[in-house]
Formats: sequence, C-alpha cells, structure tokens
Amino acid sequence: MGGCASVYGQMAIPRPHKRHFSFGKRHGKISGKIPPPIPEVRRNMSDASMTDITVSEYVHVDYENGSEMSNKTFHVTQLQYNHSQLSSNGKCQDEVWFDSVSIMESESDEDCHSVYGGGAERYVYRPRAGVQIPCSGEKATPGTWSEISPSVFKLRGLNFFRDKQKSPAPDCSPYVPIGVDLFICATKMNHIAEQVQLPKVKPHDKVPALLIVNIQVPTYPANVFIGDANGEGLSLVLCFKVSDTFDKDISPQFQETIKKFVDDEMEKVRGFAKESSVPFRERLKIMAGLVNPEDLQIGATEKKLIQAYNDKPVLSRPQHSFFQGENYFEIDIDIHRFSYISRKGLESFIDRMENGIINLGLTIQAQKPEELPEQALCCLRLNKIDFVNHGQIPTIVTSKDDLI
Repeated sequence: MGGCASVYGQMAIPRPHKRHFSFGKRHGKISGKIPPPIPEVRRNMSDASMTDITVSEYVHVDYENGSEMSNKTFHVTQLQYNHSQLSSNGKCQDEVWFDSVSIMESESDEDCHSVYGGGAERYVYRPRAGVQIPCSGEKATPGTWSEISPSVFKLRGLNFFRDKQKSPAPDCSPYVPIGVDLFICATKMNHIAEQVQLPKVKPHDKVPALLIVNIQVPTYPANVFIGDANGEGLSLVLCFKVSDTFDKDISPQFQETIKKFVDDEMEKVRGFAKESSVPFRERLKIMAGLVNPEDLQIGATEKKLIQAYNDKPVLSRPQHSFFQGENYFEIDIDIHRFSYISRKGLESFIDRMENGIINLGLTIQAQKPEELPEQALCCLRLNKIDFVNHGQIPTIVTSKDDLI
C-alpha cells in the first residue's frame, strides 16, 4: 500500500497525484496492536527536509469475513491522532489512540498526504466533546476555562417591573459546565452535537441532562451586505450538564420556564393592535462580560463600546437555532448573521482575546412578575483563549467533507 503521511511540522515533498479523503461506513476493524517504531526516510532539499511514514507501516489492520482491500481505497477505523502524544517536533510518541471511522481514497499507490498540513492543520472526526480546552485549577491559567458563580451577572431583580433595578443573579444555575472545545469549521456547522462524542451522563426526568452551546464565530471579514452569512469560522462549544442539586436549588417556576423553552411552546404576546403568538425560545438572552479590558490595550472608541455593552444581556433572536437529541439540547448562536457593526466590533477584539478573560452565560428573559428574579441558565469563564489559529486549533470534519 503506497499512501504516506508527512510528520507534523516538516515540509512534504510533492508527489504527482493528490490523495482525497472522505468518510464512510466501516468495512474492517482496527487491531489494538500498536505497530513497531516508524522508520524515518529523510530526503535532503536545499532549505528543508522531510520524514515520510507509509500508511501500511503506521496502522495495523485486520479484516473480518475475508474483506478485500483494493489499491484504490484504504479503510481506516477510528481516525484521530492524539495530539497530546506528539513531541514539540511533531514526532509520534509511544501511545497513539484512534477514534471513529473514515475511508481514505487514493488515485495511485504513489500518493502522499500530510496529516498535519505542514504544521498548520490538524483534522478531527467525531472527537470527544469537552476535552480540547482544559479546565483550570484553583488558579486560572491562560488557555483554560473555569467555573464561576452566576452572581457575577446582573439580571432583572425581584421588583424589576416596579423599580427597573437589576441585581446579582441567584447563586445557582440549573446547568453547570463540564467542558469546552474550539474547532475550525470550513463553513458553519449546525447541530454540532451530531459531530462529536458527547459525554455519558445520567438522564434527568424533567430536563435534558446535557446542554450544548455552539457559538459560531466567523473568521472572514465582515461585509455590509450579509449575503448567505456563511464561510470559514470557529465553533466554540460549551458543554454543560444538569446540576446535581437541580430539584433542590432551582425554583419550580424556573423549572417550568426551562421546560417551556425546551419544548418550544408558544405564548401570547400583546402588541399595539392585537395579540400574537411567538415561540417561548425568543426569550433567550446572551450574557457576556469582559473582566479585564485594561489588559487589551483598547482605544477610546473601543472603550466606549465596552462601557455601553459589557455585561449587558442581549436577546439572541433571530440569530439562534435549536436542536434536540437523546439526552441533550443544543443551542447554536450564529454570529455570522450578526449586524455589520457588531461583526466589526468583534473583529477588533478577536485578535486580542488571548489576553482577555470573558464571562459567558445564557438566561431566559422574565416577562411576568412571578418569573422574577431572573436566573442564569448556564455560565462559565474563558481565561485568555487564543482564537487565532497557530496550528493549535483542530479542524473538525464530517462524513461529507474532503480534507483536500
């Protein structure tokens, strides 16, 4: 078998043909056997060198029921390289684990493909959710997430409809964070829960046990004319599970609010001329607060933007969508469809987020006195996450994607 892969971080020598990747059904199984150390084949060039690894040396394959393998298609089960097992120069360590199913199609036995894209690209297919960005310990460190109290957000207080005052949210939320991921996406990826392996949690009898929040961040320039509002971007995926103290700490009123939200109930809203029915989900609000604006070297205009919008909950409609599956509920926040001014504001900050600490959360707007005070649905803190890809952010692919 003539396919090969070049080691991450080194330049690959071009071959006459390209290798195309696609994903399909399982035709064989991967043996648990780990192959012997991979021999290195170095070729000198004027300014670079390359280490080639043949696929046949890298993966040991067993086929059931006498399945045949042609020289046109090579079946690999569980394609994912554990990046944590790579040393600084990209060489493979003793342990490699694989995940999910793929098919690599070759036009020729002489084809070659760089798995890591010359040091800048890493692909994952059906990765485990909630493991890309680590959770911080007692002391927050850059590149991590951490739990926070919902009380850091100011929401509608108990007497809001009389005094219009906001107060710190109750110090408990129905969903608590369990993991965060950041992926590159060639185009917007809706319903990302279908493309990852969700953690297994015990089902809850009242609400979905898992809450997945998929924040879709564009990386292409903002345009005055939105168009189809699609293109390459990032998916910031926040994973939450229902709190162990849900039944004790969450009021029956808020439990009922969550149920209406998940069940997509309609409600009557009184307008100037007549009543109309609107989805209960239109009440969803995003909460975002920049904790350390002084560390971002912001200008006068940006400072005014922060003062005007920082820590101010905003309705996510109509830039949201919802998906539900077995034991989970997913909320997609589509920043691709935000206004031009909002997009430009985001662009001015995104390159500096590696120095920023951000509180993120969701709430469901209270519109009746009995629904007060407002409570956070979920929340967490991002500690200086770098949203600019230097090779550290994996590209998530689906069964319909070609890697090249």
